[in-house]
Amino acid sequence: MNERNYKENEKGLRKIRTLIDEKKTVMIASQLDKTPFSVCPMILQQMDDKGDLWFFTSKDSALYKDIEKDNRVQIIYSDERKQKYLSMFGNATHIIDGEKRDELWNHTMLKWFTGKEDPDLALLSVNLQNSYFWDSENNKPVPFFPMDQLSRESSKEGEKGYVNL
Repeated sequence: MNERNYKENEKGLRKIRTLIDEKKTVMIASQLDKTPFSVCPMILQQMDDKGDLWFFTSKDSALYKDIEKDNRVQIIYSDERKQKYLSMFGNATHIIDGEKRDELWNHTMLKWFTGKEDPDLALLSVNLQNSYFWDSENNKPVPFFPMDQLSRESSKEGEKGYVNL
C-alpha cells in the first residue's frame, strides 16, 4: 500500500472529496483530552467548497455542550463496501444560519427535530486541520501494519496517507 502526504490544500481536499462521496453516518469524538473521550454518531450532510464538514445537531446534546468547552473533534468515516476509511481532525463551530439550514435540510432529520424551524436545531461546521486515510482499491482488505513492514513501492492494494490542510 502506498503512503502519501498531501500537503497542498487543494490537492488534499480533492483526495478527501474522492473518499467522502455520499452522506454517511460518522462518529465524532469530542473531549479529546479526556479518557475515554466522548463519541457521538452523526450524519455528515456536506463537505463544502472550502472543505468544511456540515452536520445538524441539537443544542441540548452532549456534543453541542462539549464543543462549547473545547471545539477540537476527531471524525471517523468508514465505508466498508468501498474500503475507504478516514480519521479527520478539526475544529467545530456551532452555526445558526437559516440559509445553510434550508440548503442542507432533508426529511430524515424529522427523526430528531420537529422541522427545520425547531428551536433546538443548530448546524455544526467542522474546519478540518488534517486527516489520515486508507483507500483500498479493488475492495481488498486494508493492511494495518506499521509502515516499516509495508512495501513503499506502488501496489494494487491502494494507498494510505496524511492530508494536512
